[in-house]
Formats: sequence, C-alpha cells, structure tokens
Amino acid sequence: MKSLPPALACFPVGKALLGLSGGRDSVVLLHLMLAAGRRDLVLCHLNHRLRGEESDEDERFVSALAEKHRLPCEIARVDVKALAERKKLSIETAAREARHAFFRRMARKHGTNQVLLAHHAEDQAETILGNVLRGCGLDGLAAMRLITEMGDELCLLRPLLRVRRSEIDAFVQSQGLAFREDSSNASAEHRRNRLRHEALPLLSEIAGRDVVPILNRLGAIAERDEVFLQDEAEDWFDACVVGDSLTQLDTLHELDTAILSRVIGYWLREHLKLPGIGFSEIDSVRWLLTPGDISKVNLPGGCFARRKAGKLWVQMPSTAE
Repeated sequence: MKSLPPALACFPVGKALLGLSGGRDSVVLLHLMLAAGRRDLVLCHLNHRLRGEESDEDERFVSALAEKHRLPCEIARVDVKALAERKKLSIETAAREARHAFFRRMARKHGTNQVLLAHHAEDQAETILGNVLRGCGLDGLAAMRLITEMGDELCLLRPLLRVRRSEIDAFVQSQGLAFREDSSNASAEHRRNRLRHEALPLLSEIAGRDVVPILNRLGAIAERDEVFLQDEAEDWFDACVVGDSLTQLDTLHELDTAILSRVIGYWLREHLKLPGIGFSEIDSVRWLLTPGDISKVNLPGGCFARRKAGKLWVQMPSTAE
C-alpha cells in the first residue's frame, strides 16, 4: 500500500478532523493523507485516562507528531471509567460517546463536520462478529460504513475500511514509522480482543480459509440491502406521520414486516428520540396494528404506545394515567 485506497475518491474534500490515537493505524492514515497532499487537517486526540502514564505518553506523542508536521492539534482529556460508571455503560461504549462528543465540539470550533478515522478490514470483521453475538439485524451486520452521516453534526470517513492489517503493517515497515502500542490490545479482558486473537483465527481454521474478507463481504451486502429497506421505510414514515402520531394504520398493517418494523423503529428512535428501543419493543408496537383487543403496550422509561381512533401515539410518563 503506497497511497490512499481508491475508496477515498468518493469522499468529500476540504478541511477535516483526523482522529489520531497515536497507534499504528491512525499514524498510517495521517501519513497517507499527507502523501496525498492533504494538509487541511486538524489532528484530534482524546486522552481516555484509562492507562495512566501510558495514556499521557500517547498524548505527548501525538502533540509532537502534530508539531513535526506543522498541523493544528486539539487534545482533550476525559475520565472514561468514571463516565461509564456514572452512565452505567461499558467502557467501550462510554469511550465512543466521549470521542463523538469531542469530535462534535471540534467540528463546531473548526467549521467542518468531516472526521477521518482509521478503522480497517479486521476492525470491520470484529465489529460484525461482535454484533452477531448481540443478536443484531441487517444494520448490525452492515457494521461500519466507509461514510457514516450522523445528522448535520458529523460525517465519519473511513478510508482504510477495505484495507487489511497486513497492508498497514507493511506500510509501517517500509516507511519506518514510529507509533504507540496500546498495551490493552493484548488483554483478554476485552471482548473485542478475544474476537481478534481467538475467535477470528479459530473461525478461519474451521472454515479452512481467511474469514475476514468473507465477513467484510457479508457487511457490504447487508449495507446495500439495509439502505434500500431503510429508504423505503422512511418514505412510508413521511407519508404516514402526522405530528408525533402514526396514521393510516390499515395501510401500514399491510406492509411487509421488514418495512413495517423499520417504520416503527424510525418513529420511536429517530422521531420521538425514545431510549432503549430494541427488537422486542418494536415487535410489541407492531402488534398494535393488528385488529384485536390490544390497544396499549409498555415502553422503556414509563412510556406507553397507544392506539386509538386510527392512529398510534406515545404517552409519556408525565401524562400517564
């Protein structure tokens, strides 16, 4: 790998944030961007304060790298462990939320919504496998996208998502690049590490071939199909929503479950912004469209989905009977 992958040709251009942990992958991404003539970058590093002095050394390494290449650099610190405990999240989820919040602040400060990230093909395979173990649907199988739009605030760009780790390693060696090694990547305490070091090699052994490209192909197929189904669902949603209610229930009831479940999911998650909405909640609300005696189902947070006079709406705790 001597240059950026062809996928970058479809990416937006202009100023971008680049998430730089100091690790191998993000250092390679930085050097590839510079080699491609991209200097409109703001390097962004979030110290998660999870590894003590090692985390602080990462921070100093990134700062020195930014100074070497004369690029603007933004560094922040967050106690991710305390955040996870306070919000009752896993460390991984809390770290991701902290990074996204940091990127949003930096995006507003620097006038760009583009964030370059260094996820690669092995990361994608691990993510897909992890999502399967959580019982995901098509969206989980699609996992990470080359371009992920997060509303108007952030656009996550992953130029290396189709690149193998072996190619990244070869580039590091050929260029003699220095990088920071995260000691926690070898720990069996983290599920992702066990997927990387144990599950994927075992699956490859059982399959008699490398399963990383197989899982990546599965992700690409799932993304293609999920985009189509979600677009169809959003068209139906636009036609049937009035205010905060879903109407035209007889018409919705005739939809295939694959579309109807997405209409309901979009209504609850994106339109009403309700937390804790998963497969079971969506399936329960779907049964409200079936003629019968059920006219009310429980939702997380003390809310209720109700059917009356040919429409569905959600009753919030403050108005609950």
